[in-house]
Amino acid sequence: MDTVTLKRGRAKITLNKTPNQFAVRLKSGRANSLPALDAACGPSPGEKNHLDSAARQNLELFAIKNDADLNGAMTELRKSPACQVVSHTYTVGGSTSEAMIPTGALTVQFSPALSNQGREDIMAAHGLELVKRLPYLPDAYVLRCTAASTQNPLKIAKVLQDHDQVLVAEPDLAFKRSAQYQPACALYPHQWHLHNAGGDAGLRAGADVAAEAAWDISLGKREITVCIIDDGFDLDHPELNAADKIVAPWDFGEDDADPRPVEASDNHGTACAGVALAEGSAEGLIGLAPRCSFMPIRAAQWVNDATIEAYFRHAVDHHADVISCSWSASVPWAPLSTNMDAVIHWAATQGRKNGQGCVILFAAGNENVPLEGSKTFELDDGSEISIDFHYGFALHPNVICVGASNSLDQRSNYSNYGPGLTLCAPSDGDPGHAIVTIDRVGDPGYLPYSYVEGFGGTSSATPLAAGLAALILSVKPTLSSAEVRQLMTDTAEKIDPDHAQYDSDGHSIWAGHGRINAGRALRAALGLSEDRLPPSLHMEHWVDKPIVDNGLTRDVIHSALDEKILGIVVQVDIQHSWRGDLRIELQTPAGDKILLARQNADSSRDFVRSFRSSDRPDLFQAVLGESLLGDWELIISDTAPDDVGILRKWGLTLSY
Repeated sequence: MDTVTLKRGRAKITLNKTPNQFAVRLKSGRANSLPALDAACGPSPGEKNHLDSAARQNLELFAIKNDADLNGAMTELRKSPACQVVSHTYTVGGSTSEAMIPTGALTVQFSPALSNQGREDIMAAHGLELVKRLPYLPDAYVLRCTAASTQNPLKIAKVLQDHDQVLVAEPDLAFKRSAQYQPACALYPHQWHLHNAGGDAGLRAGADVAAEAAWDISLGKREITVCIIDDGFDLDHPELNAADKIVAPWDFGEDDADPRPVEASDNHGTACAGVALAEGSAEGLIGLAPRCSFMPIRAAQWVNDATIEAYFRHAVDHHADVISCSWSASVPWAPLSTNMDAVIHWAATQGRKNGQGCVILFAAGNENVPLEGSKTFELDDGSEISIDFHYGFALHPNVICVGASNSLDQRSNYSNYGPGLTLCAPSDGDPGHAIVTIDRVGDPGYLPYSYVEGFGGTSSATPLAAGLAALILSVKPTLSSAEVRQLMTDTAEKIDPDHAQYDSDGHSIWAGHGRINAGRALRAALGLSEDRLPPSLHMEHWVDKPIVDNGLTRDVIHSALDEKILGIVVQVDIQHSWRGDLRIELQTPAGDKILLARQNADSSRDFVRSFRSSDRPDLFQAVLGESLLGDWELIISDTAPDDVGILRKWGLTLSY
């Protein structure tokens, strides 16, 4: 059977046997080189070379020089007692894409009417053993081929798909993860994607996410966690190495808790993390949701059902709120297996601490092809080839599929398209400027610095949209994942209306529902009108009041406005010869006391500080949502004799 067509998830997949490749799994150890294969299994026909390792699946990929030697080599290897799996590899449809490898496992979902004995009879008939039951898919199991299996997993799946008591039968296929990025060479030192007023070639004013309008409301909260699944993360970078920022890190390539880069090429994840979550150091840059926490998952190079399940179970088990994936399958026709489909649905509908579901985002991809459909390409010899595409992860109904727009507010020329595109976010393009984000510190990375000024692709657009989802949950954590998706699409801006061709539902196959607008989305989340920023009341007292030595000094600011507080900034300006003597509190109209500074051993002079709820939501938790109305009192305790000072001024900015 050189070609087999099987149902896979919501689609069908046609697999063509690769004429010059095979995969091997040993019962123990790894055949990760030709000498290792020969040592474990003995010689086999044909001149061979090792191509790649799917380490997590313990599969090794080999190529054979002469196609005619393939079957003989595989037959000899299957005779070896050291081999557990010897499998053909497959390409999809009419493409010449990278390999898909059957792992030897299948996902089988039985009819609920079938008895346990009936299920065991089917397993026995095909030499299948039970690996585990799937808790998120009723009556479904992971089964595995054994020495008693007389057919390969594709043929078994084909037979079981025609069985009237089997609802699903799908072979587990491993395929390489493909990162969605397009690093460019041009340097551009400004984060135009967050805020840009135009004024430069290639920039259109407003072709950004309106980040400043969103930050007037929130910079995010540590309680909201963004999980990024990618190739490795420089957790020592100053933009990520912040107090309480990193949550439940894991490396599924190395199976340990250190997701830092391993390979020289592991640069992509760090750049993606910066777009969403960079803290905003004085000498660096800022992500869209800088105060949210970060769950870094380093992905395995090859993925299959068990890998995807492991990623999403880890994210859900450790309470991720948002999951960002800037990658896709390396094969063009890649419908999700039922197992993959089910675990993503489970995470999106039942994840998070409150069970309201994780917001899951996948990159649309950078090939300028349909997310689902065919495209014809001209080859070098003048002939044409038609390739079928199906981006299963991005097309999952519970996923936000993110395309890219450029700095001129147009669809980026490479961004994949189709009815399944949810929305777009600013990234690079031709024409257009690239994205500046963080890079691995020092020589490793895209550039020998700690920042890169040429990032892009839907890889950059996706964590930017994930940052917006995190900001929305920071101000409205009770929203379900579906409600966050709806809010993001409802508040997106319709870009390039002359070419995007929006339909009657406001959707474009080129731009989705439009470019994300963070300011508009956060205002909508809080029920504010679209046409105004949250207003604020600024009150300031210039008092020049002596601070009582070893005693209390008080000053009151009165607010006559009865509105709910969305944000607060407290500014204090004190001249003092030993500021460590000072204890400073703010008493709210409701009588709550907020400790701004406690006495300590600091012998420095003066105390000039601003305290912001956007930076310290924990500090101001008692006041957010309360009324502005009443007396606000600053209480200064000088806790030691001798050193004296003056309260020059203090003030409040209350957003409502």
